[in-house]
Amino acid sequence: MTDEPSRQVEHRAETIDAAAAVRELIARLRIADAPPDALAAAAALARQASSLLEPYAVHDEKPGQSHLRTVPFTGGGFSIREPAEFFPYSSVVGPMNPIAPPIALDFDGTTVRGTVTLGEVYAGPPGAVHGGIIALIFDELLGVVNVLSGVGAFTGTLSIRYERFTPIREELEVAAHVDRTEGKKVFTVGTISAGGGVTARAEGIFIQVGLDRLQ
Repeated sequence: MTDEPSRQVEHRAETIDAAAAVRELIARLRIADAPPDALAAAAALARQASSLLEPYAVHDEKPGQSHLRTVPFTGGGFSIREPAEFFPYSSVVGPMNPIAPPIALDFDGTTVRGTVTLGEVYAGPPGAVHGGIIALIFDELLGVVNVLSGVGAFTGTLSIRYERFTPIREELEVAAHVDRTEGKKVFTVGTISAGGGVTARAEGIFIQVGLDRLQ
């Protein structure tokens, strides 16, 4: 534990490795048709690992996806070069978050793109990604391209058209770009595709407000 809550000592490499191990455990458990003794042993090991980390828990008043501890806002705007670096605890792109796939993204100056394969952990209808997971991905994807484009903003509305099932266990392509801005409103669009065809589309209306509004 630490008595310096502003100190950002996150042991990045070790945290990423631990998160990857937990991510693998979650995936294994989701598809495990194991006998009771194996499941009991796995549960005991998981609880042992949880107990090992409990003394070091940081119970932050305002947890976010950028830092382990809250960093006071000092003015200015967002600045991102690498989404995974800026949002390491994101539930979508964060390598330090064990529930994140995570999705690696590239930005060409206009459009953000990435690929990801989602397994059974994210399933909804048989053989397909849960619609709520698709919404989660779009919310992060569109928000990231806003920031990368210099118009970081907060989600106002998110509209999604599910054109067909988005398959699990197949490589998916994600893409998004800023369509236009109107005053403080940012209109951003994105797609998820599989096998060369779009499975879902999204349009978000984001509102630009100062981070000081969150203090």
